[in-house]
Amino acid sequence: MALDLQEIVDLASRLLEQPALLEDRDFNLVAFHSQNPGIDVVRQRSILERGSSVEVRAWFEQFGIATAAGPVSTPVDPEHGTLGRLCVPARWNGVNHGYLWVLDPDGRVARLPAVAEVQQLAVHAGALLAQRAMGRYDVSMLLDSLLSPDPSRSSGAADEIIERTLVGPTDPVVVVDVRLHPAEDAVPLNVWSLPRGVVAAVGPGHATLLVRLLEDGDLSVATRIAAEIRRQHEARVGSGWPGRLVIGIGDAQPSVRLARASHRQATLAARVAGLEDGPRTAAWPDLGVYRLLGCGPEGELAAAVLDDRVHRLLERGGDELVRTAQVFLDEAGSMQRTTARLGVHRQTAYHRIRRIEQLTGLDLARGSDRLVLHLGLTLAPLLRTDPARGQR
Repeated sequence: MALDLQEIVDLASRLLEQPALLEDRDFNLVAFHSQNPGIDVVRQRSILERGSSVEVRAWFEQFGIATAAGPVSTPVDPEHGTLGRLCVPARWNGVNHGYLWVLDPDGRVARLPAVAEVQQLAVHAGALLAQRAMGRYDVSMLLDSLLSPDPSRSSGAADEIIERTLVGPTDPVVVVDVRLHPAEDAVPLNVWSLPRGVVAAVGPGHATLLVRLLEDGDLSVATRIAAEIRRQHEARVGSGWPGRLVIGIGDAQPSVRLARASHRQATLAARVAGLEDGPRTAAWPDLGVYRLLGCGPEGELAAAVLDDRVHRLLERGGDELVRTAQVFLDEAGSMQRTTARLGVHRQTAYHRIRRIEQLTGLDLARGSDRLVLHLGLTLAPLLRTDPARGQR
């Protein structure tokens, strides 16, 4: 009877009488089996964080495990909190698709006759990992087609997704858009940790997820997945990582055939999350005025909300006046709250408001004028302005 990946790890652990763990080629946790509590810090973190840090990966890869054709013993490393262990590459067709790890504190396990049998188990694991990797690639291409602007291509992909029972024809869905800035590496997402009903496409700096919802309008599954992706990112790279992960969540759609609408919403939400002072995770239902970004081409929207009066402030007002205007408008014209947030004297704030009014020609005592300026300043960071005006 064919074994699945968890059964392979369980059997390897029993044969060698030591805790065993299987990771894919990117060090994402696939399965584990623990017979006793004698595990090290690295293994604890692999299980809890569903993967290994960059430093830990570099430590193990220096022993040639990525290209090894047979078992490799790695030594104790007090600096990283690792015990000695035996790495059995999950090799298939000359390529290592993952690693079967077995703790070997004293080197005894590497000498056991059962290692040969575990090697055969690892070959089977490599074949399964390779098969699933190809399946994920195939599904990734299918997801790209589903979200394509070509209606016929999208419709054909929806038919295939339904035919494969990846998502039911009447299952509500939502799209999650994940972006890593700068986009120099793959989004650190362990696809093995995703629940059933999630179709994912992961690449350098970007991941797209189609999530089947439990019920229409309930985005809780998507928000939990977004939180898990963020946790994995923070666990992998550490607090000193210069990159920034942003996540956009679209609105629920009643059918996979309407997923393109949710994708557009998720993309816009990710742009909002990418603002310097943004929320890092943003959902379309919570965007408020930022939904205007989805109402038409950026150039047309910029022309509508960034009129000459707003442009004058952005071009000539400098950071001080722009910041004062934004805070004053965010605080609904309350001078007390404005001065508190800016940390300036009341008369200084009044003086800046008068300068803003003189520069723009707007009367900030009038609600309609405040709306013009507030809308323009709110959306300006996300809009590319008209090239004919010489703006950036």
